[in-house]
Amino acid sequence: MAGKQKRVPFLKRYWVSSIGVFLLSQIIFIIFEATGWILNYRDIDGTLFGRITESSIFIEWFTFYETPQFNLLTLFFGIFFLVPGIISAIKNVFSPSYHNTNSN
Repeated sequence: MAGKQKRVPFLKRYWVSSIGVFLLSQIIFIIFEATGWILNYRDIDGTLFGRITESSIFIEWFTFYETPQFNLLTLFFGIFFLVPGIISAIKNVFSPSYHNTNSN
C-alpha cells in the first residue's frame, strides 16, 4: 500500500494547466489582432519594455503579432508557462510510475 500513489486527473496535472494557459493566451492574442481590439497600453517609448520591443531580436525573430506588446507577452508566457510545462510533461512521460500498470 505504501508504494501506491494516487493518480492525478489529467486536467489537474501541472503541465496540462501550464501549457493550457499559454495556448489560451495565444488564442486571445489572435482574436485581439483579428478584431483590432487592443488593450490601451501606455506609450512604452523610452522605457525598458520599449527598448526591448525595439531591439533587433523582436524586430527580426519574434514577430508573431503586429502589436509589439503581444510579442513581448508571448515571449514572457513562453518562458514562464510553456517551457516549464514541456519539461514537466517530459518528466511525467518518462517517469517510472507513469508506466507502472501493476495493480496489486
